[in-house]
Amino acid sequence: MTLKIELEPEIEKKFRETAMKKYGYAKGSLSKGGSAALQKWVKEEDSTIPIVDDPLSLIEGMLKHLRGKYTSVELQHEAVRLWATKK
Repeated sequence: MTLKIELEPEIEKKFRETAMKKYGYAKGSLSKGGSAALQKWVKEEDSTIPIVDDPLSLIEGMLKHLRGKYTSVELQHEAVRLWATKK
């Protein structure tokens, strides 16, 4: 699978250097480094994220005061904003 991400130039430079030092200067070293970095990040983050059976139950009632004032798309954006600030 291909995943494209945008990095700050300094982070990209350090990542390239580190991946090539660890995995060699051959084809695939950046992929190996990226995969290792993402696996480590997922493992760390996965242990901090609570398991939720019904995600809708977490936001149930949070948007009640906005009923009839916004479109469904605007409500989705508001829900995302509320979800992001709740963490």
